[in-house]
Amino acid sequence: MSRSRLIAVVGAKTHPCLTQVPTVDGVEFLKGGVAEFEAMTSNKLNEVEAMICCSLDSTLTDGLIKIFPTMPNIRWVHSFPAGVDTIAPFIKEHLIPRDIPLTNGRSAFSSSLAEWVLTACFYFNKQIPRCMSNRAAKRWDRFNMDVVDTKTIGFVGFGDISQLSAKYCKAVGMRVLAMRRNVGKDDGGLADQTYSTDQKAEMFAQCDYVVSVLPGTPETLDFFDEAAFKCMRSDAVFMSIGRGVVVDEDALARVMKTGHLKGAALDVFKMEPLPESSPLWDLENLLLTAHNADKTADFGELAWKVWRKNYDAFIGGKPWATPVDKQAGY
Repeated sequence: MSRSRLIAVVGAKTHPCLTQVPTVDGVEFLKGGVAEFEAMTSNKLNEVEAMICCSLDSTLTDGLIKIFPTMPNIRWVHSFPAGVDTIAPFIKEHLIPRDIPLTNGRSAFSSSLAEWVLTACFYFNKQIPRCMSNRAAKRWDRFNMDVVDTKTIGFVGFGDISQLSAKYCKAVGMRVLAMRRNVGKDDGGLADQTYSTDQKAEMFAQCDYVVSVLPGTPETLDFFDEAAFKCMRSDAVFMSIGRGVVVDEDALARVMKTGHLKGAALDVFKMEPLPESSPLWDLENLLLTAHNADKTADFGELAWKVWRKNYDAFIGGKPWATPVDKQAGY
């Protein structure tokens, strides 16, 4: 009887992906945090063939850099989160030199994130804060309800999340614009028009909603700065569901306080949890969620499904389902 493949699953014990580890024929999962792996014997760690990173915070990143050399026979690393910017030092130090493949959780949570985009559209379009205020004040206010039909939504970054969001938006009659590095890349006809990243002013001027779904890389740091926000229409809504580092939050707060934007909806931030000192907390026309737009009851199950596709590729010698370009960072 052949021995089981050993796969290390590194993360906090309470993480959904660690509490919902599936049973896979021929696989033994070694589960735990960094401290648990540090306590394991070298004989066991020498047999580990692959690693799964459950969450990507700075503490785990430092730990990965420390424990990875104790598992010299790893041939593949998978990240449950789609964004891998927080483990960039680990990728640079260990994965790139040894040319170890990296895959991620791309597409696992696209549905819930696409629903969040639509929710944000309707939140401002139907003036939900005004409705809630009217109820609290017992005020009968028969204002005109706007509709999203014919409105224009622009996605900055047009990968899996944006494309599914675009399908949902088109279903309610919205026009879709896309901004991406590779303008000519096929998107199945979802975008009515596509722009390059140096055409901010041209695209933003047309948008009722601008949605950031950019990955976090050195090139995208503060992509949305004060100049970018001022390119948007004064009645536009800005949304961010990609990576928090791409938004200059102080600039956003300044612009919104002048009344230039109709509103903003943010689920990701440069520092999480968002510090109490952040000026974002004081913005009345801001929809703020705690990076939980994708935190659904089936979060772990969805994450493991994407991992399984890559595992099948790993053992079958087939193309990866969700490969990460380690040099580009996404």
